[in-house]
Amino acid sequence: MNTVNHTAKIGYLCALLGGITLSFDTVFIRAINFSPDQIAFWRSFSMSLPMILIIVFSFFKGKNKIKKEVVYNKDFLLASFFYGLSSVLFPISAMTTSISNMLFIISTAPLWAAIFSWVVTKEIVSRITVLSFVISIVGITIVMFGSQTSLSVSIGDITALLTAMSMAAAFVVGRVSKKDLSLTPSIGAIFSTVLLYFYFDINFAISLSKFFLILIEGSVIVFLALTLIAKSSKLIPSPHLGFFLLLEAVLGPIWIWITFGDIPSAYTFIGGSIILIALITNSLHAIMTLKVSKSE
Repeated sequence: MNTVNHTAKIGYLCALLGGITLSFDTVFIRAINFSPDQIAFWRSFSMSLPMILIIVFSFFKGKNKIKKEVVYNKDFLLASFFYGLSSVLFPISAMTTSISNMLFIISTAPLWAAIFSWVVTKEIVSRITVLSFVISIVGITIVMFGSQTSLSVSIGDITALLTAMSMAAAFVVGRVSKKDLSLTPSIGAIFSTVLLYFYFDINFAISLSKFFLILIEGSVIVFLALTLIAKSSKLIPSPHLGFFLLLEAVLGPIWIWITFGDIPSAYTFIGGSIILIALITNSLHAIMTLKVSKSE
């Protein structure tokens, strides 16, 4: 019991630190202010640098552990794919819709994780989770349609929703896998960097100040945050992890407002509040259920 509690505490601490750290990501994306394809490439490139350094260091030290993990472990590759996909979609969404819209839509990731878990592992989804998911869909609809002059959905809203699904899929892989997948976000960033390089015409003539911001954002902020989140996905249930991911949805718009004065619209506030209430209720219910099951 003590071992279980200790492991859970580590998971919750990693999730807390990861959620707080990730909330600063959007500030750097807006400060860099590249086109969607350029920011997607440079963000992925910067995220991949720590993993590249680890691989090079391990190669010269004669250690093949990381290489074997990447080549032979299908869970490692699958999680890397989903994290790589999200690393492409996330900055595109940030540059093509409002930050508030994007963060509130992405905050539905834990509910998608519950659905994917049910499909993959046949794990029974509680009624409160199903209800929270339905309510969140209402909130998403308000956020996506409410601020539009016509009944249309922007590419930024769509990519935000796909980002949420990609992250949810990565969480599920991390939860069911018996391997340590904490480095998969950076491996995924390597894949996405190569893909974006060949697909888009990348501009390498960037200022030193912008390159410095890119390094801080990808190699420090995002790398550290997603590594902690990926590690916690194995240690705590996905609904619990979702509780800490809400920190990005709550804190992100605040950092943007403080830095750039970008005030969320009334529609975003209403729809986002509905999503937050649904997700917080679902997460608290999951935590209380776990406590009750442990006490019995």
